Amino acid sequence: MQFLRSTLLAKRIVISWKKCFFLDGPAGTGKIFVYSTLLHAVRGKGDEAIAVASTGIAATFLSGGRTALSIFKIPLTLNATSTCNLKPNTSEAKILLDAKVIVWDEAPMTHVHAFLAVDRLLKDLTKCDEPFGGKIILLGGDFRQVLPVILRGSRSLTVSSCIKKHRLWSDFFVMKLTENMRAFDLFEKEFASWLLHVGEGESREKIQLPPFCYPEIQDPVQQLFSDIDFKTVTPEELKGRAILTVTNDLSMQINNRVLECMPGNEVTYESIDNMVSNDPQDHLAYTEEFLNSLTPTGMPPHKLRLKPGTIIMLLRNLAPSKGLCNGTRLIVIQLQKNVIVAKKKLVLIITMNPISYLSFHLIVICLFNSSVNNFPLD
Repeated sequence: MQFLRSTLLAKRIVISWKKCFFLDGPAGTGKIFVYSTLLHAVRGKGDEAIAVASTGIAATFLSGGRTALSIFKIPLTLNATSTCNLKPNTSEAKILLDAKVIVWDEAPMTHVHAFLAVDRLLKDLTKCDEPFGGKIILLGGDFRQVLPVILRGSRSLTVSSCIKKHRLWSDFFVMKLTENMRAFDLFEKEFASWLLHVGEGESREKIQLPPFCYPEIQDPVQQLFSDIDFKTVTPEELKGRAILTVTNDLSMQINNRVLECMPGNEVTYESIDNMVSNDPQDHLAYTEEFLNSLTPTGMPPHKLRLKPGTIIMLLRNLAPSKGLCNGTRLIVIQLQKNVIVAKKKLVLIITMNPISYLSFHLIVICLFNSSVNNFPLD
Protein backbone atom coordinates (compact mmCIF):
# COMPACT_ATOMS: atom_id res chain seq x y z
CA MET A 1 0.00 0.00 0.00
CA GLN A 2 2.92 2.31 0.68
CA PHE A 3 4.05 1.75 -2.91
CA LEU A 4 0.60 2.61 -4.25
CA ARG A 5 0.34 5.68 -2.04
CA SER A 6 3.71 7.03 -3.12
CA THR A 7 2.96 6.25 -6.76
CA LEU A 8 -0.36 8.03 -6.69
CA LEU A 9 1.12 11.05 -4.95
CA ALA A 10 4.00 11.22 -7.40
CA LYS A 11 1.64 10.96 -10.37
CA ARG A 12 -1.24 13.00 -8.96
CA ILE A 13 -1.11 15.52 -11.81
CA VAL A 14 -1.19 12.78 -14.44
CA ILE A 15 -4.02 10.79 -12.88
CA SER A 16 -6.09 13.64 -11.49
CA TRP A 17 -8.59 13.05 -14.29
CA LYS A 18 -8.23 9.26 -14.41
CA LYS A 19 -10.89 6.99 -13.00
CA CYS A 20 -9.75 3.74 -14.61
CA PHE A 21 -6.80 1.88 -13.11
CA PHE A 22 -5.02 -1.38 -13.81
CA LEU A 23 -3.00 -3.17 -11.12
CA ASP A 24 -0.37 -5.30 -12.81
CA GLY A 25 1.65 -7.86 -10.89
CA PRO A 26 2.88 -11.45 -11.11
CA ALA A 27 1.47 -14.09 -8.77
CA GLY A 28 2.42 -13.51 -5.16
CA THR A 29 3.00 -9.76 -5.35
CA GLY A 30 -0.03 -8.85 -3.23
CA LYS A 31 -2.84 -7.96 -5.63
CA ILE A 32 -5.49 -9.61 -3.44
CA PHE A 33 -4.19 -7.67 -0.42
CA VAL A 34 -4.56 -4.39 -2.33
CA TYR A 35 -8.08 -5.30 -3.47
CA SER A 36 -9.14 -6.25 0.05
CA THR A 37 -7.68 -3.10 1.58
CA LEU A 38 -9.44 -0.90 -0.97
CA LEU A 39 -12.77 -2.70 -0.57
CA HIS A 40 -12.67 -2.47 3.23
CA ALA A 41 -11.65 1.20 3.09
CA VAL A 42 -14.53 2.15 0.80
CA ARG A 43 -17.12 0.05 2.61
CA GLY A 44 -15.84 1.28 5.96
CA LYS A 45 -16.96 4.77 4.97
CA GLY A 46 -20.44 3.52 4.20
CA ASP A 47 -20.03 3.54 0.44
CA GLU A 48 -20.81 0.74 -1.99
CA ALA A 49 -17.91 -1.21 -3.51
CA ILE A 50 -18.40 -4.02 -6.01
CA ALA A 51 -15.90 -6.88 -6.25
CA VAL A 52 -15.97 -9.12 -9.31
CA ALA A 53 -13.62 -11.56 -10.99
CA SER A 54 -13.42 -13.26 -14.34
CA THR A 55 -13.75 -16.72 -12.75
CA GLY A 56 -15.80 -18.09 -9.90
CA ILE A 57 -12.81 -19.40 -7.95
CA ALA A 58 -11.06 -16.01 -8.17
CA ALA A 59 -14.23 -14.30 -6.93
CA THR A 60 -14.15 -16.33 -3.70
CA PHE A 61 -10.90 -14.61 -2.69
CA LEU A 62 -12.60 -11.19 -2.73
CA SER A 63 -14.86 -9.94 0.05
CA GLY A 64 -18.38 -10.11 -1.36
CA GLY A 65 -16.93 -11.27 -4.67
CA ARG A 66 -19.11 -12.38 -7.57
CA THR A 67 -18.36 -13.32 -11.15
CA ALA A 68 -18.40 -10.45 -13.64
CA LEU A 69 -20.83 -12.50 -15.71
CA SER A 70 -23.45 -12.54 -12.95
CA ILE A 71 -23.05 -8.92 -11.80
CA PHE A 72 -23.12 -7.26 -15.22
CA LYS A 73 -25.21 -9.92 -17.00
CA ILE A 74 -22.59 -10.26 -19.72
CA PRO A 75 -23.88 -12.42 -22.60
CA LEU A 76 -22.17 -15.75 -23.19
CA THR A 77 -21.78 -15.06 -26.91
CA LEU A 78 -19.87 -11.84 -27.50
CA ASN A 79 -19.09 -9.59 -30.42
CA ALA A 80 -17.96 -5.99 -30.89
CA THR A 81 -21.50 -4.63 -30.42
CA SER A 82 -22.72 -6.88 -27.59
CA THR A 83 -24.72 -5.36 -24.75
CA CYS A 84 -25.27 -6.62 -21.21
CA ASN A 85 -28.60 -8.24 -20.35
CA LEU A 86 -29.25 -5.99 -17.35
CA LYS A 87 -32.33 -3.80 -17.38
CA PRO A 88 -32.47 -0.31 -15.83
CA ASN A 89 -34.74 0.38 -12.86
CA THR A 90 -33.93 -2.99 -11.32
CA SER A 91 -32.25 -3.82 -8.02
CA GLU A 92 -29.15 -5.03 -9.90
CA ALA A 93 -28.94 -1.74 -11.79
CA LYS A 94 -29.29 0.25 -8.56
CA ILE A 95 -26.32 -1.59 -7.07
CA LEU A 96 -24.18 -0.52 -10.02
CA LEU A 97 -25.44 3.06 -9.83
CA ASP A 98 -24.65 3.30 -6.10
CA ALA A 99 -21.17 1.80 -6.44
CA LYS A 100 -18.27 4.15 -5.78
CA VAL A 101 -15.63 1.62 -6.78
CA ILE A 102 -15.60 -1.50 -8.95
CA VAL A 103 -12.76 -4.00 -8.48
CA TRP A 104 -12.28 -6.61 -11.23
CA ASP A 105 -9.70 -9.35 -10.66
CA GLU A 106 -8.19 -11.59 -13.36
CA ALA A 107 -9.12 -9.01 -15.99
CA PRO A 108 -6.58 -10.27 -18.59
CA MET A 109 -8.66 -13.46 -18.93
CA THR A 110 -11.71 -11.49 -20.10
CA HIS A 111 -12.35 -10.76 -23.77
CA VAL A 112 -12.25 -7.07 -24.67
CA HIS A 113 -15.80 -7.34 -26.03
CA ALA A 114 -16.98 -8.04 -22.48
CA PHE A 115 -15.35 -4.83 -21.24
CA LEU A 116 -16.94 -2.91 -24.10
CA ALA A 117 -20.35 -4.34 -23.15
CA VAL A 118 -19.85 -3.29 -19.51
CA ASP A 119 -18.68 0.14 -20.67
CA ARG A 120 -21.91 0.58 -22.66
CA LEU A 121 -23.99 -0.65 -19.72
CA LEU A 122 -22.50 1.78 -17.20
CA LYS A 123 -22.69 4.70 -19.63
CA ASP A 124 -26.35 3.92 -20.23
CA LEU A 125 -27.18 3.62 -16.52
CA THR A 126 -25.31 6.74 -15.42
CA LYS A 127 -26.13 8.83 -18.51
CA CYS A 128 -22.45 9.75 -18.56
CA ASP A 129 -20.17 9.46 -21.60
CA GLU A 130 -16.99 9.03 -19.56
CA PRO A 131 -15.29 5.60 -19.69
CA PHE A 132 -17.36 3.11 -17.68
CA GLY A 133 -19.90 5.82 -16.92
CA GLY A 134 -17.46 7.79 -14.81
CA LYS A 135 -17.19 5.00 -12.23
CA ILE A 136 -13.87 4.39 -10.49
CA ILE A 137 -12.82 0.98 -11.74
CA LEU A 138 -9.75 -1.04 -10.77
CA LEU A 139 -8.83 -3.94 -13.01
CA GLY A 140 -6.09 -6.31 -11.97
CA GLY A 141 -4.21 -9.35 -13.12
CA ASP A 142 -1.15 -10.56 -14.96
CA PHE A 143 -0.93 -10.59 -18.76
CA ARG A 144 1.91 -13.11 -18.46
CA GLN A 145 -0.60 -15.74 -17.44
CA VAL A 146 -3.85 -16.87 -19.08
CA LEU A 147 -5.27 -14.59 -21.78
CA PRO A 148 -8.83 -14.83 -23.17
CA VAL A 149 -9.49 -18.33 -24.48
CA ILE A 150 -10.31 -18.21 -28.19
CA LEU A 151 -11.55 -21.52 -29.56
CA ARG A 152 -9.11 -22.63 -32.23
CA GLY A 153 -7.77 -19.07 -32.31
CA SER A 154 -4.30 -18.13 -33.50
CA ARG A 155 -1.73 -16.37 -31.34
CA SER A 156 -2.47 -13.03 -32.99
CA LEU A 157 -6.22 -13.47 -32.49
CA THR A 158 -5.72 -14.28 -28.81
CA VAL A 159 -3.54 -11.22 -28.27
CA SER A 160 -5.92 -8.93 -30.16
CA SER A 161 -8.78 -10.05 -27.90
CA CYS A 162 -7.04 -8.53 -24.86
CA ILE A 163 -8.13 -5.17 -23.50
CA LYS A 164 -4.49 -4.11 -23.65
CA LYS A 165 -4.68 -4.07 -27.45
CA HIS A 166 -7.84 -1.94 -27.61
CA ARG A 167 -8.24 1.83 -27.61
CA LEU A 168 -10.02 1.45 -24.25
CA TRP A 169 -6.63 0.70 -22.69
CA SER A 170 -5.54 4.34 -23.12
CA ASP A 171 -8.09 5.32 -20.46
CA PHE A 172 -6.30 3.25 -17.81
CA PHE A 173 -3.50 4.29 -15.48
CA VAL A 174 -1.23 1.28 -14.91
CA MET A 175 0.28 0.55 -11.48
CA LYS A 176 2.77 -2.26 -11.00
CA LEU A 177 3.59 -4.59 -8.12
CA THR A 178 7.00 -6.20 -8.51
CA GLU A 179 8.13 -7.75 -5.21
CA ASN A 180 7.05 -11.34 -4.62
CA MET A 181 5.65 -11.50 -1.09
CA ARG A 182 5.31 -15.29 -1.06
CA ALA A 183 8.84 -16.30 -2.03
CA PHE A 184 10.98 -16.39 1.10
CA ASP A 185 13.94 -18.74 0.77
CA LEU A 186 16.55 -18.73 -1.99
CA PHE A 187 15.02 -21.65 -3.87
CA GLU A 188 11.55 -20.08 -4.02
CA LYS A 189 12.98 -16.76 -5.16
CA GLU A 190 14.98 -18.49 -7.86
CA PHE A 191 11.91 -20.32 -9.11
CA ALA A 192 9.78 -17.15 -9.04
CA SER A 193 12.50 -15.31 -10.95
CA TRP A 194 12.58 -18.03 -13.60
CA LEU A 195 8.79 -17.90 -14.01
CA LEU A 196 8.97 -14.14 -14.44
CA HIS A 197 11.76 -14.54 -16.98
CA VAL A 198 9.55 -16.88 -19.02
CA GLY A 199 6.51 -14.64 -18.64
CA GLU A 200 8.37 -11.57 -19.84
CA GLY A 201 9.52 -13.43 -22.96
CA GLU A 202 13.12 -12.48 -22.30
CA SER A 203 14.52 -15.73 -23.66
CA ARG A 204 14.77 -15.93 -27.44
CA GLU A 205 15.52 -19.64 -27.36
CA LYS A 206 13.40 -22.66 -26.51
CA ILE A 207 12.36 -22.69 -22.88
CA GLN A 208 14.55 -24.99 -20.80
CA LEU A 209 13.40 -26.10 -17.38
CA PRO A 210 16.00 -25.38 -14.68
CA PRO A 211 17.74 -28.44 -13.17
CA PHE A 212 15.76 -28.28 -9.92
CA CYS A 213 12.55 -28.98 -11.86
CA TYR A 214 13.70 -32.52 -12.70
CA PRO A 215 12.90 -34.94 -9.83
CA GLU A 216 15.02 -38.02 -9.23
CA ILE A 217 11.90 -40.21 -9.44
CA GLN A 218 10.21 -39.84 -12.82
CA ASP A 219 6.95 -41.46 -11.71
CA PRO A 220 4.83 -38.50 -10.46
CA VAL A 221 2.54 -40.65 -8.31
CA GLN A 222 5.46 -42.35 -6.57
CA GLN A 223 7.28 -39.03 -6.24
CA LEU A 224 4.38 -37.37 -4.43
CA PHE A 225 2.81 -40.21 -2.47
CA SER A 226 5.66 -42.59 -1.65
CA ASP A 227 5.76 -41.32 1.96
CA ILE A 228 2.01 -41.64 2.49
CA ASP A 229 0.10 -44.54 4.01
CA PHE A 230 -3.20 -44.41 2.14
CA LYS A 231 -4.88 -46.53 4.82
CA THR A 232 -4.58 -43.70 7.33
CA VAL A 233 -4.11 -40.61 5.13
CA THR A 234 -6.43 -37.63 5.57
CA PRO A 235 -7.45 -35.07 2.92
CA GLU A 236 -5.55 -32.42 4.87
CA GLU A 237 -2.33 -34.35 4.22
CA LEU A 238 -3.01 -34.31 0.48
CA LYS A 239 -3.92 -30.67 0.01
CA GLY A 240 -0.36 -29.44 -0.45
CA ARG A 241 0.53 -31.92 -3.18
CA ALA A 242 -0.22 -31.39 -6.86
CA ILE A 243 0.80 -32.72 -10.25
CA LEU A 244 0.43 -30.34 -13.18
CA THR A 245 -0.56 -32.03 -16.42
CA VAL A 246 -1.05 -30.80 -19.97
CA THR A 247 -4.13 -32.83 -20.94
CA ASN A 248 -7.29 -33.99 -19.19
CA ASP A 249 -6.68 -37.56 -20.37
CA LEU A 250 -3.37 -37.75 -18.53
CA SER A 251 -4.94 -36.10 -15.52
CA MET A 252 -7.66 -38.78 -15.39
CA GLN A 253 -5.07 -41.55 -15.65
CA ILE A 254 -3.16 -40.18 -12.66
CA ASN A 255 -6.36 -39.66 -10.66
CA ASN A 256 -7.40 -43.27 -11.25
CA ARG A 257 -3.99 -44.54 -10.15
CA VAL A 258 -4.17 -42.64 -6.88
CA LEU A 259 -7.80 -43.64 -6.37
CA GLU A 260 -6.85 -47.31 -6.59
CA CYS A 261 -4.39 -46.79 -3.72
CA MET A 262 -7.04 -45.34 -1.42
CA PRO A 263 -9.03 -47.53 1.00
CA GLY A 264 -12.81 -47.80 0.98
CA ASN A 265 -15.47 -48.98 -1.41
CA GLU A 266 -15.42 -47.44 -4.85
CA VAL A 267 -18.64 -46.07 -6.34
CA THR A 268 -19.02 -45.39 -10.05
CA TYR A 269 -21.46 -42.81 -11.40
CA GLU A 270 -22.38 -43.04 -15.07
CA SER A 271 -23.63 -40.16 -17.18
CA ILE A 272 -26.77 -40.43 -19.31
CA ASP A 273 -26.04 -39.32 -22.86
CA ASN A 274 -28.75 -38.80 -25.47
CA MET A 275 -28.86 -37.46 -29.02
CA VAL A 276 -31.34 -34.58 -29.23
CA SER A 277 -32.44 -34.56 -32.86
CA ASN A 278 -35.55 -35.19 -34.94
CA ASP A 279 -33.49 -36.77 -37.69
CA PRO A 280 -33.38 -40.60 -37.35
CA GLN A 281 -30.09 -40.62 -39.25
CA ASP A 282 -28.44 -38.68 -36.42
CA HIS A 283 -29.48 -41.35 -33.93
CA LEU A 284 -27.91 -43.99 -36.14
CA ALA A 285 -24.71 -42.02 -36.63
CA TYR A 286 -24.31 -41.00 -32.99
CA THR A 287 -25.13 -44.02 -30.87
CA GLU A 288 -25.27 -43.93 -27.09
CA GLU A 289 -22.04 -45.96 -26.94
CA PHE A 290 -20.29 -43.38 -29.12
CA LEU A 291 -21.54 -40.49 -26.98
CA ASN A 292 -20.35 -42.31 -23.85
CA SER A 293 -16.84 -42.44 -25.31
CA LEU A 294 -16.64 -38.65 -25.60
CA THR A 295 -15.34 -36.33 -22.88
CA PRO A 296 -15.98 -32.74 -24.05
CA THR A 297 -14.05 -29.83 -22.57
CA GLY A 298 -15.35 -28.95 -19.13
CA MET A 299 -17.13 -32.28 -18.74
CA PRO A 300 -16.29 -35.36 -16.68
CA PRO A 301 -15.75 -38.82 -18.15
CA HIS A 302 -18.73 -41.08 -18.76
CA LYS A 303 -17.79 -43.13 -15.69
CA LEU A 304 -16.89 -41.12 -12.60
CA ARG A 305 -15.08 -43.23 -10.01
CA LEU A 306 -15.08 -41.98 -6.40
CA LYS A 307 -14.35 -43.16 -2.87
CA PRO A 308 -15.05 -41.59 0.54
CA GLY A 309 -12.24 -39.16 1.32
CA THR A 310 -11.67 -38.34 -2.34
CA ILE A 311 -10.96 -34.71 -3.13
CA ILE A 312 -13.29 -33.45 -5.85
CA MET A 313 -13.78 -30.14 -7.64
CA LEU A 314 -16.92 -28.40 -8.86
CA LEU A 315 -17.13 -27.49 -12.52
CA ARG A 316 -20.14 -25.20 -12.24
CA ASN A 317 -20.92 -21.93 -10.45
CA LEU A 318 -23.64 -23.35 -8.19
CA ALA A 319 -23.66 -20.67 -5.47
CA PRO A 320 -20.71 -18.25 -5.81
CA SER A 321 -21.87 -16.19 -2.82
CA LYS A 322 -21.39 -19.31 -0.67
CA GLY A 323 -18.08 -20.23 -2.26
CA LEU A 324 -19.54 -23.04 -4.38
CA CYS A 325 -18.24 -22.24 -7.84
CA ASN A 326 -16.15 -23.59 -10.68
CA GLY A 327 -12.89 -24.68 -9.07
CA THR A 328 -14.13 -25.13 -5.49
CA ARG A 329 -12.53 -28.17 -3.86
CA LEU A 330 -14.60 -30.50 -1.71
CA ILE A 331 -14.00 -33.65 0.34
CA VAL A 332 -16.32 -36.60 -0.30
CA ILE A 333 -18.01 -37.68 2.94
CA GLN A 334 -20.61 -40.11 1.67
CA LEU A 335 -21.53 -41.66 -1.67
CA GLN A 336 -25.20 -42.48 -2.18
CA LYS A 337 -27.09 -43.70 -5.23
CA ASN A 338 -28.13 -40.28 -6.50
CA VAL A 339 -26.28 -37.94 -4.16
CA ILE A 340 -22.66 -37.12 -3.38
CA VAL A 341 -22.27 -35.72 0.13
CA ALA A 342 -19.19 -33.52 0.41
CA LYS A 343 -17.85 -30.78 2.66
CA LYS A 344 -16.20 -27.59 1.53
CA LYS A 345 -13.58 -26.84 4.16
CA LEU A 346 -10.55 -27.59 2.04
CA VAL A 347 -7.94 -25.18 0.81
CA LEU A 348 -5.29 -26.34 -1.66
CA ILE A 349 -2.03 -24.82 -0.47
CA ILE A 350 0.84 -25.19 -2.92
CA THR A 351 4.35 -24.07 -2.17
CA MET A 352 6.74 -22.67 -4.76
CA ASN A 353 8.40 -26.09 -5.00
CA PRO A 354 7.74 -27.22 -8.59
CA ILE A 355 8.21 -30.89 -7.65
CA SER A 356 5.25 -30.79 -5.26
CA TYR A 357 2.41 -29.99 -7.64
CA LEU A 358 -0.90 -31.93 -7.90
CA SER A 359 -3.57 -30.99 -10.48
CA PHE A 360 -7.17 -32.19 -10.10
CA HIS A 361 -9.97 -31.58 -12.55
CA LEU A 362 -13.38 -32.72 -11.01
CA ILE A 363 -18.99 -30.73 -11.64
CA VAL A 364 -17.39 -32.86 -9.90
CA ILE A 365 -14.10 -34.50 -10.89
CA CYS A 366 -11.79 -36.80 -8.96
CA LEU A 367 -9.03 -34.59 -7.66
CA PHE A 368 -5.75 -36.31 -7.77
CA ASN A 369 -5.69 -34.92 -11.29
CA SER A 370 -9.10 -34.85 -13.38
CA SER A 371 -12.59 -33.02 -14.88
CA VAL A 372 -17.75 -33.83 -14.03
CA ASN A 373 -20.78 -32.04 -15.24
CA ASN A 374 -23.85 -34.20 -15.65
CA PHE A 375 -23.55 -36.00 -12.32
CA PRO A 376 -25.48 -35.73 -9.02
CA LEU A 377 -23.90 -32.42 -8.04
CA ASP A 378 -25.05 -30.77 -11.26
